[in-house]
Amino acid sequence: MGKTKEKKVKKVKEVPIDGLSPKDIAKIRTALRRVWSWSYARRLCIKRALTDNEFSICEECKTVVAKIYPDHIIPCGDMDDGFLSRLFCPSSGLQALCKKCHQKKTNAERRALKE
Repeated sequence: MGKTKEKKVKKVKEVPIDGLSPKDIAKIRTALRRVWSWSYARRLCIKRALTDNEFSICEECKTVVAKIYPDHIIPCGDMDDGFLSRLFCPSSGLQALCKKCHQKKTNAERRALKE
């Protein structure tokens, strides 16, 4: 059997960007979301959904679930001038959703962005 030659693919060297690159912006956005996960408004949203027996009620479908996902009523969107105010909104700007409702809302927002 003959040996097959594999073609070597040249790696394209990334040109450094002077300033914020899209990769840098993604890292900053991730770091800000981690800080938001400790926020008082998020804790109030979760506390609002808790029942007496440590289960939570989804604010959308009103079902009792074990785990709740705080969700921004107004999506945070891209890193622009209003991103921080949308991310760190008061607890009234958050809703407590079950996994199914949260995924449904997230998918709808992503579809809307594509259009």
